[in-house]
Amino acid sequence: MDNYETPTEIFEEITNCFGIYPDLDVCATYQNRKCKNFFDKSALSRQWTEDFFMNPPYSQSKKWVKYAYFQHIKHNVNGLAILPVSTGSTYWHDYIFDKSSIAYYKGRISFEINNIPQKNPRYDTAFVCWHKHDGKDPKEQMLETLYRASRGLSQTTLR
Repeated sequence: MDNYETPTEIFEEITNCFGIYPDLDVCATYQNRKCKNFFDKSALSRQWTEDFFMNPPYSQSKKWVKYAYFQHIKHNVNGLAILPVSTGSTYWHDYIFDKSSIAYYKGRISFEINNIPQKNPRYDTAFVCWHKHDGKDPKEQMLETLYRASRGLSQTTLR
């Protein structure tokens, strides 16, 4: 799962679900980027000063989630992530629960390699959104997200 690409329709689902359209893909190559700007191997040593999207290497999820959370806080940007559901992991408790909006994807995503869907997805997936602080009450932001999601997508389960 470390080199898999996000299918375009899944990227569109996550952006539409949360109403956030990032400019920076922090886990990409030129060929598979989902945003106009992207970082490849150097992402964890760079500053993420724009709204960002990430589908990190699953074997390194903890490191990526921690870095993403602190970049979101430091630069007050929105962050979207596609992550393996690992709710018992400490990084979920430290950087996701009570700090983000979460939408669980119903079924499993067939990620791609060179635009070819791969067989037998092994992980359940969640979409995570860290909202930038714009003066709105976090509960109000969650209600807005739920409303948007209810107009075609379920906040707790997509598809």
